[in-house]
Amino acid sequence: MLHSRGSVSPLSRASEVFPRLMMAISVIAGLAHLSFIFLFDAIGVGAMARANIASVLVYALTALLTQQGRTRLALQIMAVEILLHGSVATALIGWASGFHCYLILIIPVAIVSTSYQPRTKAVVAVLVGLFYMLMDMSFRQAQPAIEVPPHLLAGLHHFNQAATLLILGLLATLYYRMVHSAEDSLRELACTDPLTQLRNRRFAMEVAQHEAAVFQRGGRPLAVVIGDVDHFKRINDHHGHAVGDTALRAIARVLREGVREVDHVARWGGEEFLLLLPATEEEEAIQVCERLRQGVQALAAQNLAGEALSVSITLGVALLQRDESIEQALVRADRALYEGKQAGRNRVVLAGQDGAPVL
Repeated sequence: MLHSRGSVSPLSRASEVFPRLMMAISVIAGLAHLSFIFLFDAIGVGAMARANIASVLVYALTALLTQQGRTRLALQIMAVEILLHGSVATALIGWASGFHCYLILIIPVAIVSTSYQPRTKAVVAVLVGLFYMLMDMSFRQAQPAIEVPPHLLAGLHHFNQAATLLILGLLATLYYRMVHSAEDSLRELACTDPLTQLRNRRFAMEVAQHEAAVFQRGGRPLAVVIGDVDHFKRINDHHGHAVGDTALRAIARVLREGVREVDHVARWGGEEFLLLLPATEEEEAIQVCERLRQGVQALAAQNLAGEALSVSITLGVALLQRDESIEQALVRADRALYEGKQAGRNRVVLAGQDGAPVL
């Protein structure tokens, strides 16, 4: 259906996705550190076992903060834990343990975060990168403080690699969803009228071309309707543009709610609206437009925006003919609309096949 019930900004959608990533990382990291408790306890490294108890509590805290909507604080705590745990574990057990891999995760997590400005993200990425390189130079060839059996060290290395890759996969998924959401939002904004939240003229014309092509290929008939609010300038002049905008939104709502899901409603420009009614014959199109006309007229009883308004709409209807372009049908509908205005407004006028109105 060619109308919109509101759009969500790309930043808003990204802000909804990022907390889910933070929660997933908190759960994965918490479970990883929980397993490290038993591992280090089994090999007799009590200090690291106790350190991992603290890490489990930290990630429980970041999950709680994320749930409360405090993702920025959760991200800061998570970054500090990763830096401390990764550097201390690497210094004690050695570079081969793979704990240094977690430090790299700070960079993509910070970049996709919606809590910081690009400059701050760039500074964080550079500092973490420099710190990682410093650790590489310091510990890659250094003798670890704690000797771990080779098979356990290999297991740690592969486990840490797998956990890092899993979180990187989550980050890639988040990035894809953010880009996809941004594209959807921009597409929505590009084809939506901001005042009425109906589709705009450009998008409506694309849909009209498609519906006309379906009809010309032997498909369903198509009724084209152009509606124009009567004496709209008088509403703006006597009551102000804010009241005029309120009236347009109310009329848009009547049109949108008064048609089927397969029908299309758009703001054609100014106080004009376009309706495309697929699979609609002449008599049914007139009935639909008459019902809409009455619905708009009934708005006067609702005392729009605290003002007593007389609101009405005139509608010109044209049935698309074989070998006729959609532009020609629109011209006939517009001509019927003009005749309706000349005949006294607040009415539905059907265009004849030759363009002459059938009042």
